[in-house]
Amino acid sequence: MFDHPTTQAFKRKRLAEMNFKIPDHLHFVPMDFTKKFAEHKLIEEGFDTNKKTFFSLLGVTYYLTKEEVSSIINHLFTKVPQGSSIVFDYADENLFTEKGLSNRVENMRKMASAGGEEMQACCSYNEMEHLLEKAGLLIYEHLSPKSINDSFFSNRSDHLTAFETIHYIHAVKK
Repeated sequence: MFDHPTTQAFKRKRLAEMNFKIPDHLHFVPMDFTKKFAEHKLIEEGFDTNKKTFFSLLGVTYYLTKEEVSSIINHLFTKVPQGSSIVFDYADENLFTEKGLSNRVENMRKMASAGGEEMQACCSYNEMEHLLEKAGLLIYEHLSPKSINDSFFSNRSDHLTAFETIHYIHAVKK
């Protein structure tokens, strides 16, 4: 698991407080994605670039620039074999204009900012498709807010809905 050093330290502390046994195959690699990607840190912790790999980058892309997101994805997929994949969420081009149901999009941006983490990146589906294509990836599945609502929220009576600007992608290396 690689994460921002401060966030990772917090997560490890919470796991220890819960007496959670960390499996031997799980490695914690602190990494600041706004800095140069440190592939050697992953390899030092036992990451095998010859094995098909699944990456999860959930809740991260909004806080990075488009260039940083592109750089991370390019670095992750440069040496792993075909069939390796990634799941991540991203904010669409409406992130900075959409208020959302009960102002929740606007409030999310404000809370992130108050916490010292400005939301920076948002892009259209076409931009994301192009970014992934440049890294040698194909979109296997894309879940838009509408498709999430149709699949998971259509029969709810509590007014809970998908977040208006958040999309999920599962992409696979060609």
